[in-house]
Amino acid sequence: MKHDTEKYRQIFASMSPEAVEEMNQKNDDEHQRQATAFKEGYKKDICYLCGKPFKTISKENPCLHWLLRQCKFKKKDFPKIYKKYGYGNLAAFIRWCANQKRLHSSINDLEEEKSDRKVLSYTVKWKNIEWTFDCSKNDFIGHEGTTIDFPHYHFQMRIDGRQFINFNDFHVPFTDEDVFVLKNSLEQGDCFKHNFGAIGSGMQDAVTIDPDLALEYMSNADEDDATYHLSTTIEAIDKPIPGELIDEIRQESLETGKSMTLIAKEKLKGIAIVKTSISPADSIPDIASRTEHKRR
Repeated sequence: MKHDTEKYRQIFASMSPEAVEEMNQKNDDEHQRQATAFKEGYKKDICYLCGKPFKTISKENPCLHWLLRQCKFKKKDFPKIYKKYGYGNLAAFIRWCANQKRLHSSINDLEEEKSDRKVLSYTVKWKNIEWTFDCSKNDFIGHEGTTIDFPHYHFQMRIDGRQFINFNDFHVPFTDEDVFVLKNSLEQGDCFKHNFGAIGSGMQDAVTIDPDLALEYMSNADEDDATYHLSTTIEAIDKPIPGELIDEIRQESLETGKSMTLIAKEKLKGIAIVKTSISPADSIPDIASRTEHKRR
C-alpha cells in the first residue's frame, strides 16, 4: 500500500488546533494506559499483553515477551511473533523493558552514529541480551524484481554475545501502519513525529535535552550505570580559586549525589567561568553493523 504523505500533511494542516490537541491527547492517554499496565506487569515478571509470566510460552498464542528469552523461545518461532506484531509494537516492548534496567543508556539510537543510508539503525540492551533493528532505504522501498519486493527490516538478537538471530535470517515485513508512521516521520517530520514515549526513549532523546535542565536533574552514577559523560573546565576570572572551595564542592557532590558541575556553577558564580560538555556515556551499547549485499 502506498502512502501519499503530502496528503496527510494537508489533512493535518486543515485541522483546527483544538482537533490536533484532542487527537494528541487521545494518543497520550492510550500510551499512558499501556505504559502503566506494562510497568505493573514487569515488576511481577508478568507480560501485560498476554497476562502470563515471562517464563511461559504458548505456541498457539505468540507474544512479545518471548524475546526476553526467559522461556524456551527458539529462532524458528520468530516469524510467529512478527506476523502478529508490527515493528512499532515489537520495538516499543523491547525498549520499554530495556529502560526498566537502565534509563536511556541501554538504547543506542544516536542519529550521529546512523548512516545516511539507513532508515533504522539502533541497538537495545537488556540484561544479557542485545537486539538490533536495521533498515536501509532500499529495504524500506523493497528490492524490486526479487521475492523480497516489500518494505522490510532486519533484526539481530544476541544472548551473552552469542548468535541467536542474525540479520540475514529474516526479512521482517513492515505492516501498513508501520509504513504510514515511518514515511510520515521521514517526509513530514515537522508536523508528524513518532516516538516510543518517555519509557521507550533512548540516547538520542537524552542528548537533545536542554543541557542546563539535564544538569539540574543529574545525579552521580558508576560508569556502568551512567547515561552521560561530563567534561568540565573551570577558568578563574580574576584570582586563583581557593583549594578549600574546590574541596567543598567535591564533598557536597559526594554527600548530595549532585554533579560537581552543577555545584561548581552555583558556588563559583562571579569567581570563575564553568564550561561543561555533555556526551553519551562510554558504556552505552555499540550499534551492531550489518553488511548489505549488492543485488544484481
